[in-house]
Amino acid sequence: MILLLLLVFLVGVSMPVQTAVNSRLQNYLGTPLSASFVSFCVGTLLVWLVTLLWLPPTPPDYGAVPLFAWTGGITGMVCVTLFILLFPRLGGVQTVLLPILGQIMTSMLIDTFGWMGMEAKPLSTGRIIGCLIAIAGVSLAVIRKDTEKKSGGGSLLLWQIIGILNGALISIQSAANGTLGALIQSPALASAFSFTVSTILLCFLVLPSSKERAALKRIFTVKRPWWTWTGGAIGVLIVVGFAVSAPILGVGLMTVVSILGQLVFSAAIDQAGLFGAAKRPLTFQKVSGILLVLAGSLLIYL
Repeated sequence: MILLLLLVFLVGVSMPVQTAVNSRLQNYLGTPLSASFVSFCVGTLLVWLVTLLWLPPTPPDYGAVPLFAWTGGITGMVCVTLFILLFPRLGGVQTVLLPILGQIMTSMLIDTFGWMGMEAKPLSTGRIIGCLIAIAGVSLAVIRKDTEKKSGGGSLLLWQIIGILNGALISIQSAANGTLGALIQSPALASAFSFTVSTILLCFLVLPSSKERAALKRIFTVKRPWWTWTGGAIGVLIVVGFAVSAPILGVGLMTVVSILGQLVFSAAIDQAGLFGAAKRPLTFQKVSGILLVLAGSLLIYL
């Protein structure tokens, strides 16, 4: 049990690390789509290697899979690309906190109404209070006097809203991949399909563009740290870690521990300026907001 909890915490830590690594790769290549494409290519190769060692015992019945369950690759591609765009504009803490808020709100809707093949669960008072506490925590951590200032060519408030919407997409992706994994009896195979769809879609977006092809050529001409290649591998760790842990720990405990990992390491990235990120020192207000988000998550998921 302790080893699994450590694994889930590591998965949570890996999420802001992946975003920081992919964002750094974008700095070298020049475009978010090219960075996302490289990350997914590496991840797709690795996840298929894992999947071949973890195939379901019987051939899956693909005809029983509803259309929405195949959409995880689309939302996954959008999420990773948006994270690359958000990180340099919002920093590590906001890039984690705002999507967590979007995840919480969307997952509550999915659970309450039984959307996307999920079992409907009554909306309890504790979950409502937890959601309100999480909203208060995010507001405390991210609202600043410069909210309306321009950041990276757009309003900071606009990017914050996009961050929340990106979290909603993460919940939709998780529900789609979860349903697909359950129906074909293999979370690993569902993840492999998701990675593959994302990579194919990015091929259609990147390869026809001369700008994107020129960006990809920089992979071999621009000198950069070795760890800029690891975004795809970290993505596989995240997917496989969740697949292994969920059946044993349960979704609630797994979610809370992973959120803890995300919050702790995103704060470390901002404080120390890790992976070439701009330093954004922690304040009492920001730390208080992070603790409120964690408290709200505990009420919702446990």
